[in-house]
Amino acid sequence: MEINFSPDQQGLQGQMACFGFGVKPQRLLYDLSPTTVPLPLSQKYGQFAPRLPFEELRAAILSLGHTVELEETSRDMHRYRVSESAARIDVVLDPDPYGSGPTDPDGHQADDVWSISL
Repeated sequence: MEINFSPDQQGLQGQMACFGFGVKPQRLLYDLSPTTVPLPLSQKYGQFAPRLPFEELRAAILSLGHTVELEETSRDMHRYRVSESAARIDVVLDPDPYGSGPTDPDGHQADDVWSISL
């Protein structure tokens, strides 16, 4: 998870305001440190998979009665919006958008969720 703060714009000395919150599943693939997933989460939910396929996430969102709509596409990512929320989901479209060479078969693949942000 990632939480973003900036100095409070109302001039309150030393105060910070939250301007963003996100879940970054792309980090699960390469960051194998034991603190990547906090112990209480792994104790409750077990081992986290290194990838989150978008279709699994989409199915879970649809089962809750929301829709998932394509918002924009870049060279390497699709961005989706979840209805009735501020959630945006970035999904890998092309793991090698600049033609650097063969993609790592154990690395990120097309359709992996990169991030979920508010």
